[in-house]
Amino acid sequence: GGSSFSAGGPGKGMYSRLYRQILNRYGWAESAEAFAAFYTEVGLFGLSGSTTPNRANDMIRVFAEHLLKLAKEQVTDEELDRAKNMLRGNVLTQLESRFVLFEDIGRQVLTYGRREHAQETCNKIDAVSKSDIQEVARRAIANSKPSCAVVGGELAKEKIISHDDISKFFL
Repeated sequence: GGSSFSAGGPGKGMYSRLYRQILNRYGWAESAEAFAAFYTEVGLFGLSGSTTPNRANDMIRVFAEHLLKLAKEQVTDEELDRAKNMLRGNVLTQLESRFVLFEDIGRQVLTYGRREHAQETCNKIDAVSKSDIQEVARRAIANSKPSCAVVGGELAKEKIISHDDISKFFL
């Protein structure tokens, strides 16, 4: 399943919605993963994936459908529990690395003005509800136009639908 078999070991992410509903369903999807970056007053959430150039538009369409589904339907209890467990595990495992720990402390001080201890982070993860996720997805879709980046040479760029057409998925 694409990048689900990454540094986290075999099976990492195998029960995520992206794995079950994209990587397992579409043989042309080579990878599919979510990412997030946050700063003091702004943030970025996105989906990243890889496929062959002739399937790039299919990948864009499927990603759009899944983002819309997240805004329209709440995640299941099982999905929420798995996501929380995975995120807590990732946070705690990453903090075992001194380099990551120091980078995290610096980011927290710059973003929040103080260091947040791991237990505080875990408590915030535990407090996230299904409606919180749905509301964030709704606001993200309603308040911004999607961005799309494509890597893969001229053949890939020629086959990609226009930004205006991508934006129409979210109307």
